[in-house]
Amino acid sequence: MAKITGRTGGMLASALALAVAGCGAADSRQAIPPGPAADQTRLEAVERGRVFAVTACSGCHAIGRDDASPLAAAPPLRDIAARRAPESLADGFADGLVTSHPAMPDYVFRASEIDDLMAWLETLSQDRPPPR
Repeated sequence: MAKITGRTGGMLASALALAVAGCGAADSRQAIPPGPAADQTRLEAVERGRVFAVTACSGCHAIGRDDASPLAAAPPLRDIAARRAPESLADGFADGLVTSHPAMPDYVFRASEIDDLMAWLETLSQDRPPPR
């Protein structure tokens, strides 16, 4: 094996050391550990989910804990969330909303929208009121 010396060898060694050190680094996709940062991140997701529900869903569906749907045929989101397991509902959102109801538009969600909407829907089943 050839030995690299001089400035190039030092830079190569430094780069290799950083690369090896990074191998033990935490996976960036891992869940945020509990604590204030995780709580803040969760609150931000809930708020984005609430805003999404207001802008995309509230024209027809009730989006709160006890409000009525503006369109009588549209079930409240809380009822939809109560009827389906969270994973099943998230999968349904990921597949795109396609229903036989003529007034319901087809909608394809982005992954971030699904995460945020699921965070909002989770607050509807908790004992405390959802954030406003």
